[in-house]
Amino acid sequence: MTATPRSLERLHHRVGWLGITLLMLPILGWVWLAAREPVISVFNGAVPRYVLSGKLFSEPFNIIHAGFVLDQPTIGKWLFWFTVMAVSSLPYVSLVGWLADRKTRVGRVAFGVGVSVLGVFLLCILSWPLSWLIQYVCSMGFTPKRIYGLVYAVASGLLVIGYLSWAFRNPKRKDAEPGAAPNGGPATQLGNSGVTEGPPSVS
Repeated sequence: MTATPRSLERLHHRVGWLGITLLMLPILGWVWLAAREPVISVFNGAVPRYVLSGKLFSEPFNIIHAGFVLDQPTIGKWLFWFTVMAVSSLPYVSLVGWLADRKTRVGRVAFGVGVSVLGVFLLCILSWPLSWLIQYVCSMGFTPKRIYGLVYAVASGLLVIGYLSWAFRNPKRKDAEPGAAPNGGPATQLGNSGVTEGPPSVS
């Protein structure tokens, strides 16, 4: 019963920065398949300009974005792709985080960069349906489905942001070795716990 946990424990925090990078590349490539167009639209300024100019709230909603059709740019399609990519990537990255040696600075940086890129990809995917939902509500009002969509999109964005904050935390270090005193105090010698020190006796 203890053989499997012990064998797994040997892998805990053992993978260096190069291994972390090699493990992260496939999942980033997978998510990029869906994130490519949203990422480009965010970083070329199209989405930020559309929001900051006020067009998101003033222009009428394009009905082509309504519903769930996979061969059209619909809200449902992009929420679906966000869900697929998040469900397939976040557990994998959690496993990489368990394997990664994040007790070293270079290990933390390698893992943090990989998770940051993944988070950006997922948030960019989410930016499209969230923007359309906001515009949909501003143009045509609330319905239960639109409220559910907004709640799901906002909660998903917060989940990704929370995941990013987890990725940058320092893992807890293992307890000190036997004989090492806490807080840097003097160590206790094993096997001599019952012997008290004092001046040598004079006969």
